[in-house]
This record gives sequence, C-alpha cells and structure tokens, in this order.
Amino acid sequence: DLSKQKEFYLALIKRVGVVQAQDELFFSGLPFDGQTHLLNHVVGDYLYETYGTKGLPYCRDYFLSSCYHGFVLNVIADGGMDNVADTFNECVKEGPTVYTQCAHGIGHGFLAHAGYKNLTKALHTCDQAIENIENFPAFNCYDGVFMENIWAVHNGKPSPERWVKETDLLYPCNDKRIDAKYLGGCFANQPALIAILTKGDIKKIADICFDLDQANLKETCMNGLARQIHPIVKGEVKGTFYMCSLMPTLEWQNYCITANAVSAYSVGDRENPFILCGEINSAGENICYEQVFSMMAMYKKTTENTKKLCSKIFDRDWRSICEKRF
Repeated sequence: DLSKQKEFYLALIKRVGVVQAQDELFFSGLPFDGQTHLLNHVVGDYLYETYGTKGLPYCRDYFLSSCYHGFVLNVIADGGMDNVADTFNECVKEGPTVYTQCAHGIGHGFLAHAGYKNLTKALHTCDQAIENIENFPAFNCYDGVFMENIWAVHNGKPSPERWVKETDLLYPCNDKRIDAKYLGGCFANQPALIAILTKGDIKKIADICFDLDQANLKETCMNGLARQIHPIVKGEVKGTFYMCSLMPTLEWQNYCITANAVSAYSVGDRENPFILCGEINSAGENICYEQVFSMMAMYKKTTENTKKLCSKIFDRDWRSICEKRF
C-alpha cells in the first residue's frame, strides 16, 4: 500500500532526519522498482516544503534519483526556471561534487515534468537552464535526461512513451531529432540501455562502443560501460578484472579498470581503488594512480586523513608520490 508506505516514511524522516531516512530506505530491502521510486519522492517533497530551494543538496542519488525528481517537480511547478536557478546556486555552495549531481538530478526532473514522449523538449529545457544559469553544466543535465529516459518509472513502471527500441541498440542516439551536442549524454547512458536489452552482454556492448566512429563518443560509451561494471560486480576486484578483460584491446581494458577505480572511490570505497591500480599492468598504472589521486583531492574532507590513505598503496614509489602530494 503506497499511501501507507508514504505515511511511515514521512514519520521516519521527521524522526531521524532526511539523510539517515534515505540511507535506511536504501538498505531496507525494498525492491528497486517503480513503487519504491515513487515512495522516495516523499523526501524530495519534504525537502522542498521544509527548506525551499535550499533543500536539494540533502538528496541522495537512490532509487533512480527519485529524491531529485520529487524536489525538482516541486521547483518547476512552483517557480519555473527562476526556482531552478535558485536551487542550483544553493548546490554550488556545496562544491563541484554536489552541484554536478544536482544538475544531473535537474535533468531527470525536466524529462519527468515534460513527459517521456517529449525527450527533445526536456533537452531544450536543459539548454534554457544553461543559457540562464551561470556555470550550469550542460553534460550533467543532458546525462540526467537520457538516464531518466532509460528507466522512466515516474508512473510506477517503465513508460511505454520512452524512447527505446528493442530492435535497435543505438536508438535513440541515432535518431535524427537528437542534435549532435546531446550525443555525449546519450552515449554515456546507452551501455545501460543495451545491457537491459541484451541481458547484460558486456562483450556485445564493448564491441558496439568500440565501433563508434567519433573518438569522443567512443570514449564516452566505453566510460558508460565501465560504470555499469562497477555495480554489477559490487566493486569486487576479481570481478572487475574479468569484466574489463572483455574489452576489445589492452588500452580499453586499462581504461575500464581505471574507470572502476575512480567509480569505487567516488562512492566511498577506500580500499579497492588502490588494489585495482596496484594490480593493473604497467602500461595502465600511471593513469590509474593519477586519476585516483585526483579523486582523493576532490573528495578530501576535513575529517579524513587523506595522507594516511597513501599507506594502502603497496608499490613503494607510488606510495611516496602520494605522501608528497597529501
């Protein structure tokens, strides 16, 4: 009973706070389906009603960005683009790791608001935001729109109006209505869609990405594929190396391992990123460590002893480099 679930969830939010309530819902064992997505709209509604445009940074990216959905739908209904700008500017105060995620969530909300058949309208709304809001990141908004199109569970189950063709694994990226400037956001998400349509055929996805003519889109697609691998293997090192071995060349195998090390660090893993870089072949270790070091700097918190993390690096030379930087 969704209405009863919402009643209990709202009581939990008021009792333990919005962040802990989202964490508890995420680990509750409830299915990752449309109903739980709609249930988690409650926290987005609550944040907007309680904090106004200052509330979005408290959202967590759980259940297909559903907190962002609930919040942004309120923002758009209440004040349109002016409120979107105010919301984004509050996110900016929290730094780039937050405001890029906010722009991504806003993209999700734009498509949910426009309706799933109106994909290009949602992308054009991103363009309006880019034009009217200082430093609004285009890619993250487009990325959110295309991700929302894949899952499209705002009405409780995948919408029949989403832009998906089971017989065309490049659609909607190959649709003439999708302007070239949107293709980065499209191909970043296409591996997830292909995985659904092919029941997780990683090698097939890799071959499709590898066959793309444009180098930037090939990399974007490969990056999207690598980010699919991280949740599939739950960040586990052995599984990561196996999945990445399915990439078509050594260069892309190394790229895949590095992307997984970065993904792992970004979601809080402070062990496996160093193991992945430590076990990658010599051709890939430089880029792997450098990108993990960049993540260490980006996600550094005053309460975290970043320098101590360097002790997790087995290789003496790279451990020394890390200690000198942090």
